[in-house]
Amino acid sequence: MKTAIHQIQFMPGLRFFSKMRAADVFVLLDDVQYEKREFQNRNRIKTASGPQYLTLPVVTKGRFEQKISEVMVDNELKWRESQLKTIKLNYARAPHFKEYIGELEEIYSGEYERLSGIALKTVDFFVKHLGIKTTRLFSSELKVGTHSTQRLVDICLAVKADSYLSGAGAKSYLDEGLFEKNGLKIEWQEFKVKEYPQLYGAFAENLSALDLLLNCGPEAGGYL
Repeated sequence: MKTAIHQIQFMPGLRFFSKMRAADVFVLLDDVQYEKREFQNRNRIKTASGPQYLTLPVVTKGRFEQKISEVMVDNELKWRESQLKTIKLNYARAPHFKEYIGELEEIYSGEYERLSGIALKTVDFFVKHLGIKTTRLFSSELKVGTHSTQRLVDICLAVKADSYLSGAGAKSYLDEGLFEKNGLKIEWQEFKVKEYPQLYGAFAENLSALDLLLNCGPEAGGYL
């Protein structure tokens, strides 16, 4: 059984879902340290001026070494209205906008205290429409207390995996010997974006799966 492990993200990109679809079990890391200026609370969409971040405001002041599951949404800011307006402004002409805008409005109308809550809602939305059937778990459910490569190994063992699917970028720091010692095979994900129809000129990579879905609709899963 093949397992992939990835930090939970808000509005994730195609690499995230490609890895999920290729695995039998996908573990969402929610009990590791939150990192500012990464992709845990933001991702990019495409606009007429180029890629732009959709950023979920979170509370970080005075809160050091928070776990992702502990990060609170900053609901003092009117982020719901702002983000929906941005999506509508930039994707109203997308071929499949009308098919999905109702569900997006439902997501944004929800009440969320924590980053992990709305992040999971966006993951569920894309999983549904990309046709992904992979079993998903939160790392916090597994009660693994180790760190670094040992943590990944222990998560694999906890879900009874025999292989681990990793992004190719981890080759520089992953302790492959530790996996081998525990009877685990490593498979490397060599992800390359397949170009798909987009608005606003030349193709842009590294966007949220939202761009793919609104442009390609039911065919979106074929581009992972």
